[in-house]
Amino acid sequence: MSTRLLAGIVLGFPLAGGLLALALGLLPGHGQAWLLPMLWLFFPLWWTILCVSLMFARGLKAWLALGAANVLVFAVLTGLRHLGG
Repeated sequence: MSTRLLAGIVLGFPLAGGLLALALGLLPGHGQAWLLPMLWLFFPLWWTILCVSLMFARGLKAWLALGAANVLVFAVLTGLRHLGG
């Protein structure tokens, strides 16, 4: 359980931030009016990711899945930054 928990803590934090940044970037005006509600959603989203990481059978699967999700989210953010200016 400790490796799954650690995966949720370490990889869940940037994943939650990346998902919220992606949501803000897709809103009109880059979500300036939604910044405070998105900040309020950060910790519940992080805890949700942490709880999901505990449902994996093995710690390695949690690390791989959350790592792949981080790579995907930050690749999309980078792509949007280069395409959108």
